[in-house]
Amino acid sequence: MSKKPPREEAPKFNLYQVVTDRIITSLKAGVIPWEKPWKVSQHTGGPFPRNFRTGRPYRGINIMLLWSSCYSSPFWLTFNQAKELNGTVRKGEKGTQIVFYKQLRGRKTEDENSAEDEDRRPPFVLTYHTVFNVEQCDGLTVPQIEKPTTTLSAVEQDEVCEAIVTGWTTRPTLHLNNESEMRAYYAPHTDAVHMPARHRFVDAPHYYSTLFHELIHSTGHKSRLNRTFGARFGDELYSKEELVAEMGAAFLCAIAGIANEHTDRNTTAYLQSWIAELEEDNRLVVHAAANAQRAVDSIIGTTFEDEAETRDEPGDAADAGALEESYASAA
Repeated sequence: MSKKPPREEAPKFNLYQVVTDRIITSLKAGVIPWEKPWKVSQHTGGPFPRNFRTGRPYRGINIMLLWSSCYSSPFWLTFNQAKELNGTVRKGEKGTQIVFYKQLRGRKTEDENSAEDEDRRPPFVLTYHTVFNVEQCDGLTVPQIEKPTTTLSAVEQDEVCEAIVTGWTTRPTLHLNNESEMRAYYAPHTDAVHMPARHRFVDAPHYYSTLFHELIHSTGHKSRLNRTFGARFGDELYSKEELVAEMGAAFLCAIAGIANEHTDRNTTAYLQSWIAELEEDNRLVVHAAANAQRAVDSIIGTTFEDEAETRDEPGDAADAGALEESYASAA
């Protein structure tokens, strides 16, 4: 009697890989999820995608996942939330997965009274919701969105952008008016941001998106969030820090209501470089978005309430800890 061949185990579900594959798909289609080359339409509550039922904005990697969709409305909700509002998701509509960190509870240690155990936090897992855009639903009363109508000239100052910069009380030293400066960069050893003179930029959005990029870098200084910078272009830590700065600048541009597009670079080479990075490390984009959200919060001076879910729902184990739990959470 012949033996049956051993059953092949199904590949383990990995939510980090699912998220990374979605970002890679966008990049291969020529879409950079952390850039919005158009001005963000304004609505009550801010510029970011948000949950239509709770009003909470999505954060971290979820902004990327929802920005890269084909829908123009910023409002999203789950199937059950649509029903609660007497609406329906149209038959055949495909949902979009967003992610959040959930803290596991209920596992007790042998010595619950020890100081070490009191400081030990339960582990976190990365799990997901499926949401639908309100444009995929019927029966919902959706507020009108105010469309952007004005553009900025090449050298014009924008009050909102300037307020973001000057309102950051622990900002680095800014060198913004040096006529001989030909590049933008952040110098950690002097804690200073250097920029070409404003009139050298093609327009105000390019100027502010570049400045925001460098300001995000500066949040990693040891006196602030104490991130580790890469030593040189191309090394692993440098790539991670660059992605944090790219995403953080996109978030600040959205808050300010300006476009975010770096048209002065080789887009094809840029896209291919990030595709290679993400294919190598499927946690890079999630963790970078979490750090970018934290950097933006430190500049703006606001944070959101802890939105960790407490439902016992299986997910892919994550070792990221408390930081990403709040900065990659879904509303």
